[in-house]
Amino acid sequence: MVNKLTILQVLEPFLSKPKEKLHLSEISRAIGTPHPTVRQWLNIMEKKGVLKKGFKGRLTLYSLNTENKSIINYLAIAEKNNLIKRCEQSLILKELTDFIQFELKENTKALIFGSAAETFDKAEDVDMIIIGKMDEKKITSISKHINKEIHLINVSSLEKISRSLKEEIIKKHLIISGDEEIIRWMIWQQ
Repeated sequence: MVNKLTILQVLEPFLSKPKEKLHLSEISRAIGTPHPTVRQWLNIMEKKGVLKKGFKGRLTLYSLNTENKSIINYLAIAEKNNLIKRCEQSLILKELTDFIQFELKENTKALIFGSAAETFDKAEDVDMIIIGKMDEKKITSISKHINKEIHLINVSSLEKISRSLKEEIIKKHLIISGDEEIIRWMIWQQ
């Protein structure tokens, strides 16, 4: 079966490195697709204004065009696509995300970060941030149900998260709820 490459997949490597310039081979390796196919999609994304193309010597580097107002929509869809793909690979992750999404109050955001965001089934525990209000007893109950300890950080706003924790979150994360606001915080807010 041949998998079709989409705009969403081309953006996936940028989700963990939103401020970096990435080389074609790095993007190709990250999404497991041959260079010629990736190059075509990168060029399409550049023409749409989603990516910027730059050069360093003979290397062609690509970066997110954060001046494009539509970039937030592309990244939010890419984040959701990534979460859906990961939930299809792990039924335990799917159960946890479904539970969290159902239990979250309006305007509450949630994300998983660290090792569980990278390889959920192999992770010994789950690092999670809830931005807003959440009943911690319910988190304890789902923790027992999925047989993984959940280390919960509960903050009232994204601004309460330290700079070092923010950097860790950017590198390895799965956004469960609040994609657009969390993306804005990761990319534009210092």
